[in-house]
Formats: sequence, C-alpha cells, structure tokens
Amino acid sequence: MSQFAVLPDPGRAQSLDEVAGCLRLLKTWAGNPSYETITARVNTRRPPAGQVGKTTVVDCFRAGRRRLDPDLVVAVVEALHADAGYTNQWRQALRVASGETPGAGAQVRVLGSLPAVPAGFVPRTPEIAPAGVPVLSGMAGAGKTTLAVHAAHQMTAARRFDRVLVVNLRGSHADQPPAVPDAVLDGFLRLLGVPGQHLPHGSAARSRALRTRLSGTRVLMLLDDAADEAQVAPLLVPGPGSLTLITSRRRLDGLPGARPLEVGVFRPAEAREYLLAALPPTADPAAADRIAATCGYLPLALARVVAHMRERPGWTPADHADWLAERRRAGRLDPLVRQALDVSYRNLTAPGRDLLRLLAHHPGRSFDGPAAEALAGVPAGEALHELATHHLLMPAGPGRWALHDLVRVHAAGRSADEDRRADRRAALTRLFDHLLTSGADPADLAAAAGYAEAEGWPQHAALLSSFQNGK
Repeated sequence: MSQFAVLPDPGRAQSLDEVAGCLRLLKTWAGNPSYETITARVNTRRPPAGQVGKTTVVDCFRAGRRRLDPDLVVAVVEALHADAGYTNQWRQALRVASGETPGAGAQVRVLGSLPAVPAGFVPRTPEIAPAGVPVLSGMAGAGKTTLAVHAAHQMTAARRFDRVLVVNLRGSHADQPPAVPDAVLDGFLRLLGVPGQHLPHGSAARSRALRTRLSGTRVLMLLDDAADEAQVAPLLVPGPGSLTLITSRRRLDGLPGARPLEVGVFRPAEAREYLLAALPPTADPAAADRIAATCGYLPLALARVVAHMRERPGWTPADHADWLAERRRAGRLDPLVRQALDVSYRNLTAPGRDLLRLLAHHPGRSFDGPAAEALAGVPAGEALHELATHHLLMPAGPGRWALHDLVRVHAAGRSADEDRRADRRAALTRLFDHLLTSGADPADLAAAAGYAEAEGWPQHAALLSSFQNGK
C-alpha cells in the first residue's frame, strides 16, 4: 500500500470516466504496481479460457470508454485490494455508472470484521449490555460510533460469534445520501457467499434470504449511523446468540426490540483524561479544563483540538485555550464540527429549522415550551419534539430544554445568514412580552433584561428588571 491512507470511494463515480479515474486512484493507493503485475494477478483468478492480455487491462484505466467489462473491472479491483466488501462496492458503482440502477443510496460498502477502536478512547457511560437491540443515539460528534465499536470488540472477546457484519448506513453523511436497505442486503448476501445471479429482487425477499442464510449462526451486526427505523428494520437478524448494535443521531423509538441508550458528551473528568493523554506530562490541567469547557465537552470538538495541538507543537495548552476562546467569541466553529451540525440541521423540517435558529437567541441557559412558542409565534410542540428526537435539544429539568453551546453557536450563525434582523427582533419582543405576563422565573427575567440592555432596548430592559425585582 502507498502513503495514501484512505481508499478511493467508487460510490462517488457516476459515469464510466469517473469509474476509470477512481480505478487509477486505486492503482496509486496500492503502490502503483505495473500493468504486467496487475494482469498476472487478474489471470490467476480466471479460468484458462478467460485469460486477458495487458492491453485489455490497461483499457480499464482509460477515459473515453463507452462500456466497461464489469467482471474484468472487479477482477482488477481484487488484484489491487482483495476485500470482499470493497469489491462489492465497486460492483454497485459499476451498475450505477452503466445506468442499471439509480445512484442515490444504491452504493454502500459492507465489512465482515470490526474496525479498530480509534486511538485515545476513553471508557465512559453508557455501559452496553448484550440484550435486545441496543440503539446508541446522541448529538453529532458525541462519539456514538467509537463507543459502539469498542463495545463490539468487548463482546466478541467475551463470547463467540460465527459472523460479523458491519455497515455505515450514512444516515448523516455530509456528501452522500443514506444507503438504501436493498443495497445493504445485496452487500451482506454477497459477503456471505451468495452469487449475484442468485440474489432475490427487492428488500423483502433479500431480508428473508439474509435471515435464512444466517439461521442457526451467532451474528454480531453493527449498523452505524442509521437514518430512521425504516432503513434498519429489514436488516435485523433475530436469533439466539445474535446481537445487533445500532448508532443514530435520531432516537429510533419505533424500532421493535430497541433498547435506547443516550450518548451524551464527555463528563468533565473524561474530557480532561482525553486531553491530558494527548498533552505533555507537564501540561497544566487547568488549561485542559478550559479547552474542554469551551468545546462543550463534545468528543468531536475535542478531537479536532487534539489535531490542532499536533500541528502546532510550539503552542502551550494555554495558547490553545486562548485561541479557542477567541474563536468562540467570534462565533467560529471547527470546519468538521460545523459540517456535522450542518447535516443535522438539513435533516430537520422547515418548522424545526426555523425554531432552532430562533432558540439560539433565547437569552437564558434554558427555556420551557411556552417560551419557545413565544419566540416562534406559532404552536411549537411538534418542532420541539423533532429537535429533541434529533438530539439538538437537551433536557434541562422538568419541562425545560437547553441548547448545547456549540449547537447554539451554529444555530446563531445560521440565523445571521437566513433571518431578517426585523424577524429576530419581533421574535424577541414576543418572548419578552411573554416573560412579563407569565410570572416567569427570576433567572429568566434577569437574563432577558441583560440581553435587552445589551441590544439597546431600554424600555424592555427596565420593565424586565422591575418585574424581576417584584415591582
């Protein structure tokens, strides 16, 4: 393998020219073997009557072809990277590029073994017991996949599974649509040795075939980043000794047998442990605590800070803490954190997006349903439920909700881009009027008064302050 650590993704190829381009990238990834070497490897896998010459193999890599021999291309891929799941991904890409199947969601890579646990893993709650169908859900960047992979390794060490099946369902992928169940079932069945000509048509038939194929075997299945219940239901394989782990940004309450497990952010001690493991032994723990708090203890944000530290070895932990604080004051997020939150935002309905943007301007640390409705100017129960289902709201006490700090920063940025100032002012005026007439909590009144004063609304500030003081 060459210095390139990431395999080229054939799922991005939508034409035969792009397939050929991806094949050239794979050749580079594999260390740039000669065409003679590739041809020899291909021919070792083919019967005497199907032997090919070097020129035929070279043609697979050239642009401008009107057609490609899919079997030969797959053989070339196997000669460069003999992984069954990756090879199947190329089969799917070839069907899309040749127009046999629609592209959206029809390509997915399945694996027959568990990925490695990422470096720097910090054990934390929740503990995942092998019962029911554990569904790990939480906000973007909470570390659901890492927890699920670690738990899967622990379970395979503690009990024997006959098969392991793993797939990224892309429920919250930034660039690609969610994988369709039919494509995942296709990949699983091929991985289990079902020839292409024997694959049944349709998700229902393929789901039955998967259950039949795995009957009597103990299977560990990891379905990562599920979009919704409909995507994962056809993939479940019940049976004694089998276990399915699911991760999702959404709560999958309607999934039969689901055992919900909420994955929150790091606890302060866990965040400190994670950061200190990446810092010199003499690092100041107080600076690590400042960094963790600025990141809202979100594992993805902390991982990005660790990457930043490694790129700037001359900086002290205090330098990084100051740098983060300045970015926060400017409303700036790490690009990967912003991208992750963008996906969650795009997956909302229009009322959910509208409410989230307005909630970013709520002056308090938490709010209740009536305050959210005052901001929205319309009934907001369904939108609040949607935001909670997508883990864009956190419970903050009986009947109260809060935004994670980074979600608030992201939503405020979206509001600056998408909302008129007049609309934001009208929403806050409705909120202040609600607080003045509803007997609001003094802490809410104090926060609103401070916000009104800072925004240059002296009349509202004076009224809110007087109500806070019981006048």
